[in-house]
Amino acid sequence: MKKKLLSLFLVGVLSISMLAGCGKNEGNADDSNNMEQSDNNENKNEGEEEGEENQDSGDDQEVTYSNKQVIIGDGTETSGDITPMWTNSASDFYTYKMITGLETVYVDQEGKWNVNETVVDSIEDKDNEDGSKTYTIKIKDGLKFSNGEAVTAKNYVFYYLFWGSNEVLSDLEASEAASMVPRYAKGYAAYSAGESDTFEGVHLIDDMTFSVTIDSEFLPYYYGKALVSVTPEYIQGWVPEDVTIEETENGAKFSDNFTAEYIGDKVNEFRYHPTVCSGPYMFTSYDTNAYAYTLTKNPEFAGNFEGQKANIETVIYKYVAQDTMMDQLKTGAIDILLMTADGKDIEAGLDLVDEGGFDYINYPRAGYGMITFKCNQGPTQFKEVRQAIAYLLDRNAFAQTFTGGHGTVVNGPYGLSQWMVNEHADEIDALNAYTYSPEKAVQLLEEGGWVYSEDGSDFVPGNGIRYKKLEDGTMMPLIISWCSSENNSVSDLLVTSLQQNPDLAKAGIQIDQKVVTFTELNQNYYDGSTENPYQMFNLATGFGNPYNVAYMFEPGADSNVNCLLDPEGTELYNLVIAMNQTKEDDDEAYGKNWLKFIQKWNELVPEIPLYSNDYHDFFSNKVHDFEQDGYNWDVSSAILYTNIE
Repeated sequence: MKKKLLSLFLVGVLSISMLAGCGKNEGNADDSNNMEQSDNNENKNEGEEEGEENQDSGDDQEVTYSNKQVIIGDGTETSGDITPMWTNSASDFYTYKMITGLETVYVDQEGKWNVNETVVDSIEDKDNEDGSKTYTIKIKDGLKFSNGEAVTAKNYVFYYLFWGSNEVLSDLEASEAASMVPRYAKGYAAYSAGESDTFEGVHLIDDMTFSVTIDSEFLPYYYGKALVSVTPEYIQGWVPEDVTIEETENGAKFSDNFTAEYIGDKVNEFRYHPTVCSGPYMFTSYDTNAYAYTLTKNPEFAGNFEGQKANIETVIYKYVAQDTMMDQLKTGAIDILLMTADGKDIEAGLDLVDEGGFDYINYPRAGYGMITFKCNQGPTQFKEVRQAIAYLLDRNAFAQTFTGGHGTVVNGPYGLSQWMVNEHADEIDALNAYTYSPEKAVQLLEEGGWVYSEDGSDFVPGNGIRYKKLEDGTMMPLIISWCSSENNSVSDLLVTSLQQNPDLAKAGIQIDQKVVTFTELNQNYYDGSTENPYQMFNLATGFGNPYNVAYMFEPGADSNVNCLLDPEGTELYNLVIAMNQTKEDDDEAYGKNWLKFIQKWNELVPEIPLYSNDYHDFFSNKVHDFEQDGYNWDVSSAILYTNIE
């Protein structure tokens, strides 16, 4: 049974886990896999108290850290829907990761997945005769939620049962793609479809021990133990107290009163106000007028994989509009400005640094800004139309204009920070760059049957809109409905460089733009039905670790937002599966399988990459020890080590 998709990275984990919006709007596909994870970094300033004197790593001068509060500004509009299993943007997701922790397996800065020894007492794996693999995990005593209640194995089992259930995914309309972890477990298909009330691959063994059997369908798996990276859920936050977990020989299950009707009110409250948390911070409030989350330090947090706890007492994470972000940084309204992408903003930030009092870090983006298409309806269901539009946009000029020289063009679903790109540089250079060519665009349209005028006569270039005669005899106009978000500099640039391009009109294509809020854009973007009024969107995406994008191309799945039709959709999906099922640590084979997927994607162009840029984070000089790379080690990890002077 397929579920209505309201949200995705992952992103994600996210990830997505799980979208980075073009310009300054970002959505939650920024994490193509949303496995909860903690990353690796040098332990700094652990356990410092307010007012403690410390030696600044950047100079020889003694400084005093107050660590009272930090205000983080993000050009992505927050929604207040902090739990990433529904309509959740990248900024929501980063905040969610700050209040979520105690994961069983984490990823280090080298991109390798390791057992979290702060949480796990022991982990054993067993290969089964049917090709599946069972992991038995015992967690340590003494772990607590922010309210002081003990964390037990039941909280981890609850994660699988809850986020894999038909009641939550279907009846309460959560996103199957937002939490990838349950779907790897054996029996997920029957359990998530409501065909079985037990989850075959999940067992509650005792108070501190549980087991998960990974279905043979997903094995081998290049990222190894990432398949069992799971965090505990606070059960009484999500369901009434009389909803219990039962262990059976056929798998774990909920009591019979676990129904969408019975749990719905609790779910809808805790979804927006998860006041009991497992991470380094606790959710305190969300200000809808300021688009701002307030988080406070969790006194019960055991630490990340190396025992690091948060230094700063309060984190305010807020949306900052592009036209005011630099002023807010300069005046102290924010302390840190994340992931600046627009070249004009980057240059303004660098000017601030030159003036004194500010600093910055920069890092290549593991993703790209793009035009994305719905490939199951309207003119964009036809490959020739998507290719033609790619030929009618000068992407090199676009990237140069938008990034101000702080980025470049890519020709597939990858970012410049991914090792596979460097490993296969020659093959990547050989991909079709869709160099600007109105002639090639017209040739493709003619080959695709777009050769008629509205009255059925032969189309004359420069004379209106092209039409295509469909199999049922109806005539389809080459009119594309474009959904873009407000206050978006990339959208503005696309208007002049594509929509109003005289060569587009001459080729017989019309693009109609509708400007909406970013929340509305997300809702339409995740609508994979043929009734969706839009066929084209502009936003951006980032890729997490694992680089697991299979859910994005699974035929018929709600998570397949491009909705590629068969046979092309299935072919692309099979290439992704082959990539995922590379043996662990076989980098050479993985790189080759990844390249085959990229090459096919480049031919099908379900999206048109616009740029892959260097992100710049700007911050006040009172901010110390803030380091991130936006990929293995993002702001949710970096904030634990950050200090405020």
